[in-house]
Amino acid sequence: MMVRRLRFTVVIMTIFLTSVFWHRKLLQDYLVQVFENYNELYQDEGMKATTLPAKTELQMKIDAIFDKTLMLIPNAAFTHFNKSTSGENSKAFIVNPRARYCVGEDFVVQLDMYDYLGNRKTYGGDFIRPRLFSSELGASVSGTVKDFNNGSYHVHFPLYWAGKAKVSPLLFHPSEGVAAVWRARHSSEGVLGFQGRFEKHGQNVASKCGFKLDKEEGKEICEYLDPVYEEAFYCYKVPNFTCESLNEMRGYDLSIPHITAAEKKMFERKNIAVEIPQMFEAITVTNCNSLTVNQKPKCQTGMGSPFPSGYFFNNLWNPLYCNMTDYKSAENFTNCLQGKKLYLIGDSTLRQFIMFFTEGIKIVNYFRYHGSGWAGWHMALEAINMEKDIYVSYKRHGFPLEHPGFYYFKEDMYTSRQIDRLAGGKDTIIAITMGQHFRQFPLKIFIRRALNIRRAIEQLFLRSPDTKVIIKSENTRELFSPVEMQGDFHGYTQYLILREVFQGINVGFVDAWDMTVASGNVVVHPPGYIFRSIMSLTFSFACP
Repeated sequence: MMVRRLRFTVVIMTIFLTSVFWHRKLLQDYLVQVFENYNELYQDEGMKATTLPAKTELQMKIDAIFDKTLMLIPNAAFTHFNKSTSGENSKAFIVNPRARYCVGEDFVVQLDMYDYLGNRKTYGGDFIRPRLFSSELGASVSGTVKDFNNGSYHVHFPLYWAGKAKVSPLLFHPSEGVAAVWRARHSSEGVLGFQGRFEKHGQNVASKCGFKLDKEEGKEICEYLDPVYEEAFYCYKVPNFTCESLNEMRGYDLSIPHITAAEKKMFERKNIAVEIPQMFEAITVTNCNSLTVNQKPKCQTGMGSPFPSGYFFNNLWNPLYCNMTDYKSAENFTNCLQGKKLYLIGDSTLRQFIMFFTEGIKIVNYFRYHGSGWAGWHMALEAINMEKDIYVSYKRHGFPLEHPGFYYFKEDMYTSRQIDRLAGGKDTIIAITMGQHFRQFPLKIFIRRALNIRRAIEQLFLRSPDTKVIIKSENTRELFSPVEMQGDFHGYTQYLILREVFQGINVGFVDAWDMTVASGNVVVHPPGYIFRSIMSLTFSFACP
C-alpha cells in the first residue's frame, strides 16, 4: 500500500513540477532524489517480505526427522465412524499354511481390514500391535507389520521356541484415528497447560507458562532460554516480581479437545486394542532340524538393537544380539554397583529403579528422604550404601512434567545440562529415559530434546569415554489413558525417533517398548518379570 501511494505521488509531482519548474537542472535533481528514495523503500519492503532467519543446524536436523516420521502418518480423512476400520469385522489368516512350523522360521499372518459396515478397506495406516505368545511357556515376541497400503497387512513373527504359539493381533487405532491424533497433537502448542508460581518475601502469585505464549496487552513475557541447546519456555511476568523469582510449577489439562465429538467414538475404550478375529487355531512349533546356535557376546554398550530386539521365554527377556545377565537377587545388583555412582535421569519409570533399590531389595538407603511408594514421585532422590560405596540419585528430566500440584522447580535441569555437569568415568553409570511427559506436545519438542541429549553424551565421551550410558525407551501404558494426552501412538512415534537418534553411539539401548508390547503389558510402571528384564538388560550394559 505504501509503495502504491508513493508511485502515485511521484506521477503527480512529475506533472506538477514540469509545469512549475522551468529550470531543467532543478527538476532533474529533484526527481533523481525522489526515485532514489523510492527504490530504497521498495528494496527494504521486499527484504522484509522475503528474508527469513537462517535455520540452525539443530533445527534442520529436527525438521529432517520430523518429515521422515510424517511419512508414516496416513492421509485418512474421517467422514463417519462406520467407515473407520473395525477390528471385529477384520480378519486374520495364515499366509501359506503348512502342516508343521519349525523353530528359526518366519511365520507370516495376513490381516485384511474392514469397516463397521463390512466394507473392505482400500488404504492402510492402521495402528496394529501384534504379538505371538505362549502363556504355558512364558514366551512372547512382537511382530513386524508390513503395510501394503490397500487394507491388507503382513505380520512377520520369528519363531524362537518349540511348543504352542498363539497370535494376538490388536487393532489399536484405525487409520482414521491415527490421522486424528496426529492432527490433534500438532493443532496447538500442546494439550497440557502450565502455571508457574513466583515468590518474593513470603508472597506468591501464579502465572501462565508454556512453550509459547501469545503477546497480550499490558503483559510482559519472561523467557527462560538455554541458548546452547536452543531450549526455551515462557511465563507471563507477574507485576512487581522478577523473572528470576519463578520457584514452582504445575501442569494442568487445558480441556481443549482437538479431536471432534464424532471422532471421539473411535477412542472409546471398547474400540481401543480390539482383537482381530483369527481364521486359525494356535500353531505348534517344533525343532525340525539341528540348528547351529551361534554364541552371542555379552551385552555391552555400542551394540545395535534390531526389531524385534528379543523375545521372552520362561518369563525372561532374551536379546537377539547379546547374552543378558539375569539380575535376580540383591547380591547381583550390589556386585554391579559396588564402588559406583548411578545417575537416573528421566521420569517415574526410572524412579521405579531407585524405589526398587531402596524399598524392594534394600541395597541402599534414602538420604534426606523419609517417604515411600509413589508419594512425592516428582521429587529428586538420593540413596547411599556407605559400606559398599554405592551412590544412586534420581532426578527429573526437566520441563515439561505432567503434575497437577505445584512442585519445587529450581532444581530442575534439562537432561543435557545434567550430563554436562557430570565428570563421568569408569565408575559412573548414567541411565536416561524420556517420553511419557512429552506425549502432550508437538513431536518436534521431543525430537529437539533427544538430539540435545545425544549431543551432551557425545561431549561426555570426549572427556570420559569409559562412562557407561544407557538409554531406556518408554513403556506402553494403560489402555484407558486419554489419547490426546497420553495415547500410545504418541509413544510409538517417539520410540521410533529414539531408536534413530541413538544409533551409532556407544550407549546401551534398553528396548522397553518392545518388551512391553511383546508381553502385552498395559501398565505404565511394568510389574514382575517385565520390570526384572528391563533392570537385567540395563545393568548388563552397565556391568558387562
